Amino acid sequence: MVEDKGLAGEAADKIGQIVGYHGHPKKMLETLKTESNEVLEALRTHPKAKAALDELSLLFDFLEAMNALDRLSLDMSLARGLDYYTGVIYEAVLIGGNVGSIAAGGRYDYLVGSFAGKDIPAVGVSIGIERVYSIIEAKLKEESKRTGVPIRSTDTQVLVSSIGNGMQKKRMEIADLLWSSGISAEFGFKPNPKMGDQINYALENGIPFMVLFGEEEIAENKVKIKDMKERTEISVELSSLIEELKKLI
Repeated sequence: MVEDKGLAGEAADKIGQIVGYHGHPKKMLETLKTESNEVLEALRTHPKAKAALDELSLLFDFLEAMNALDRLSLDMSLARGLDYYTGVIYEAVLIGGNVGSIAAGGRYDYLVGSFAGKDIPAVGVSIGIERVYSIIEAKLKEESKRTGVPIRSTDTQVLVSSIGNGMQKKRMEIADLLWSSGISAEFGFKPNPKMGDQINYALENGIPFMVLFGEEEIAENKVKIKDMKERTEISVELSSLIEELKKLI
């Protein structure tokens, strides 16, 4: 701070004392307001600092009324955008996430006005999407390792599959039937996919069920439902497919 910002060493030492305060919001606020300390006593007499402490007191009362205060801490070392933030600032941290803050923001009275042509005081927050995704991915990998169940890269519940040639249109028809009934389904884009490839696709993507059919099933107006987890297979009338799938899903 002395070298980078050109502050006097005495001033840097005083800031160093203040940024060390961190803890439960109301307890820390009481400390800042009452502790006998030369630096804090000087802080309390500064008009802007006094106003900030009063605003924090009101904020903490409101948060306590909404049963949210115990999830927060007051950290005097936190600093953000000194050029435009004019009031309280905050960061959100996921306990055990090990990626730093996942969201942050604060109060800015003049930032919007610099674009709108008039002052519009506002409070905003930005979310670190990449960090959130990293946390979700890590948790999914951990759960997959624990359970042995592959991570699902899709919400698809049913893969519509066929054996033999010339079944692409029928796969489309059955997929449409499932979609119309609110069942998430998909089918392979290849005209004549190999059954092994279709099964591997379902396994790799964690799709729990397959609807299978070939020429014999079509002739009998039937299809097979394959449970990928239980490794079981049942034959059902096409007219009963939706009913049977909804029992399983």
